Amino acid sequence: MIQLTDNFNSFNYKNTRYIEITKNKRVIGNNLHITLKDYKQDKNNFILFKSEDSEDDLIISVKKIQIDKEYKYIAQTGNYIGKFKYNGIDIDIKSRFSDTFLKRMLNFADSVYLDDVDVSGKVSKKEQIDYSKFILHYLFVQTLEKAFLLGLPKSYTTIKHHDMKLKGTIDINRFIKNDIPFKGKVSSKSREQKEIQEIIDVLHKTVSIIEKSKQISTKNISHIKTHLKQHRSNQFVSNHTVQKSLNSKALNNPIFAPYKKVLEYAKYIINANSLEQDKNNDKKTYGFIINVAMLFEIYMRKLLQKEFSDWSISSPKVELYKDNFFTRKIIPDIVMQKDNQVLVFDTKYKKMLFRGTKDGVWDLDRNDFFQIHTYMSYYQNSGYEVIAGGLLYPMEADYDHKLCFSESWFDHTPTKFVVDGVELENLNDNNITEIETLFINRIKNIINQT
Repeated sequence: MIQLTDNFNSFNYKNTRYIEITKNKRVIGNNLHITLKDYKQDKNNFILFKSEDSEDDLIISVKKIQIDKEYKYIAQTGNYIGKFKYNGIDIDIKSRFSDTFLKRMLNFADSVYLDDVDVSGKVSKKEQIDYSKFILHYLFVQTLEKAFLLGLPKSYTTIKHHDMKLKGTIDINRFIKNDIPFKGKVSSKSREQKEIQEIIDVLHKTVSIIEKSKQISTKNISHIKTHLKQHRSNQFVSNHTVQKSLNSKALNNPIFAPYKKVLEYAKYIINANSLEQDKNNDKKTYGFIINVAMLFEIYMRKLLQKEFSDWSISSPKVELYKDNFFTRKIIPDIVMQKDNQVLVFDTKYKKMLFRGTKDGVWDLDRNDFFQIHTYMSYYQNSGYEVIAGGLLYPMEADYDHKLCFSESWFDHTPTKFVVDGVELENLNDNNITEIETLFINRIKNIINQT
């Protein structure tokens, strides 16, 4: 197995960091290079938080090099975390940040803004969190808890009765067959709303898998577990059952629409468990990756939406040169607009230690630099008052105002240019909201200065 973190680069350290490979040396050979296109070729693989990025996006690259007559491996990873198998090689890419930050981003992606959400599992110290399971299980529990507020999906079904009292309408065929001569009971039928059995069975199966894996706690959905256990059937939950639940007409009802996402996560979890239990084919695996760059973009946008409710915050698609063959779209990640004022930001899930030419490393990528300036120029030339623009990172060093803040954008003094984001150097379970507040206050100060 190859185990790394996202955004890893062997050459991004003063002393080149090599990686250890034991079992898969022959399979890897001299070079292993996996892009998004390569990954998608396996039908058992899937991606969470997809973006419009190129299929050439790097997931992982491993190269064999010779140093002083000794062969070593260098590696590089991109913006994806997860666990999958490629040509017989097990690959596990974890987040370079703590689980606290990953859970926080997942909460915001699911519109859960509380800082006291219980997701702690019961994984022993000897065991490591399986990110592929952890994230899927976490998202399932969160979405199920929200969707269940209005109950489980229901649909109208015909219920047959044979009682002393008439319920609904007389079932003529059954009445003639069973109740003549009259013996005191009437065959009748009624149309009633009833919870959909296959959905109950699929949800119960999924919750059972999550509890056995012990990756996260299910304490917050104990009331849902009880209900599912009481109403489940004894039928085996097959792929047909899962597909039938996903195709239920009840999900077309806007009230029950959130269950589409719940059942989608359930499908992934049940399929993963089935493949894991299949001991007859060790080549099968359940590939899972998550685009953390996209997740970070969603997190930053929703954090700003939450704190600046009087501003319109979006990620607009702007088409340039519409009538020409070289027409292009620009898509800034975050545009904050209030009347004629705008702030324009791009999120970058890359290493940010504020290193520049003195360190021999450019943390601020040249292409990213010119890209955000293009976005700002577009809004300035379109008649908007551009208050500020810049790049937002998960910062791995303490924010330094002198290094990160410019009073002017080129020679345009009223507009500020910033490199900012959330500081994760000293992050722990108790201070995530404080760290977010520091970032929000810096944006507020820029707006108030204007």
